[in-house]
Amino acid sequence: MRINVTAPEGRARAAALVPTEATLVALTTAFRTLRKAAPRQPFATRRPGFPRPAGPSRWERGSDTPIVLVSGYLSPLGCWDALLPRLHANGYRNTICFPYDSLRAGIPEIAESLAVKVSDATRSAGSAGVHLIGYSMGGLIIRYAVQRLGLGLTGDPVSVTTVATPHRGTPLAYAGVGPAAQQMRVNSEFLRELPAMCSSGRVRWSLIGSPTDRVVPVSSATDGHHVDSLSLSGGGHLGILDSPQMADAVLNHLELFEFEQALAASCV
Repeated sequence: MRINVTAPEGRARAAALVPTEATLVALTTAFRTLRKAAPRQPFATRRPGFPRPAGPSRWERGSDTPIVLVSGYLSPLGCWDALLPRLHANGYRNTICFPYDSLRAGIPEIAESLAVKVSDATRSAGSAGVHLIGYSMGGLIIRYAVQRLGLGLTGDPVSVTTVATPHRGTPLAYAGVGPAAQQMRVNSEFLRELPAMCSSGRVRWSLIGSPTDRVVPVSSATDGHHVDSLSLSGGGHLGILDSPQMADAVLNHLELFEFEQALAASCV
């Protein structure tokens, strides 16, 4: 039965079919337990009729799927220093930090450059997907690239993680300089025109915020406590990137997304 996603009732029914973040985290935890119990026998190959392929498994050889990290307004690339070792230790070795000028360019222009970078990264890696992680304004850059430029909607599947991102704006943006700061203001025209975020088969979102963040309220970072959001207990706007909880949440999201894609591919 087809669902008309252009109608309000169709969108509501489609949204009901998407599992919540809590459900997905529980699945990932269960999947990790299975992997620890039989580390040399991946989930798909333990089922009858699925012989183990020659050579190392995907979990033994790591992941070549690009992870593109987009920092925030005036944030240095070094803001990812705590997360990068965790990614590499868990087999995600193809990490790319995306630089941009947050004072001169607006979010749409930066997003266009990001889309080109992602296209180059996936082509170079020969990957069928990409992980995008954005901190603060970086999450809005990614969101625009996905929702307005079609990144992941028509091509390779995309997982998106936004951390302390002002999806509903931040009052401190009124003190910022440049077009991007204006676009992050509460109820700005830029934010009003962005469509609602909805996880689908090709794009899966994870929104992370913290009630101790005094720059981006947790209600803004989680887009009003979106179904795919997670509120961390502490960290603040700057410290959240150093939080082990945040790294765990990111890894859960990446791992589950790749598991879903591998499962979908095995069913084709």
